[in-house]
Amino acid sequence: MVPRILLILDGSGPALDEALRLAIERRAELSALFVQDGGWRGFTGNDWLSTSNSYVGFLEYIEDQEADEARRTMQEFVRRATAQGLEHRVKLARGSISQEALAELQEGYDLLVMAHPLSRGLESMQGAAAKIIKHAPCSILLVKSGLDG
Repeated sequence: MVPRILLILDGSGPALDEALRLAIERRAELSALFVQDGGWRGFTGNDWLSTSNSYVGFLEYIEDQEADEARRTMQEFVRRATAQGLEHRVKLARGSISQEALAELQEGYDLLVMAHPLSRGLESMQGAAAKIIKHAPCSILLVKSGLDG
């Protein structure tokens, strides 16, 4: 049976490097998951400003930034995995990073690779890694991203 590795894509070069290295070494199928953060509406609140042009403009800006980051990050993953001749998949989800990662892990992975700390989205401030670690059904490799000094 071919081992399966899941990489949480967040733009971290070291996590991507390590996932590629492990997939080659273990002859594993490598899947990457990019989660577009869906929590901004709740984070910014739903008060009287929620219908203002500035609020709507802010949310549109954030959503555009998320879509651009998803496209760039996923293309880089596909480019590098293809160059290495790896069997790979890339998935895009929208919502909570921890919830989407845990849902994807239920598909039967042997290893989760992710940057620590996660460098994107609201959950980088809300402890997504701790939630994932607590509930993951497989081994986890946290790769220091170098963003925390």
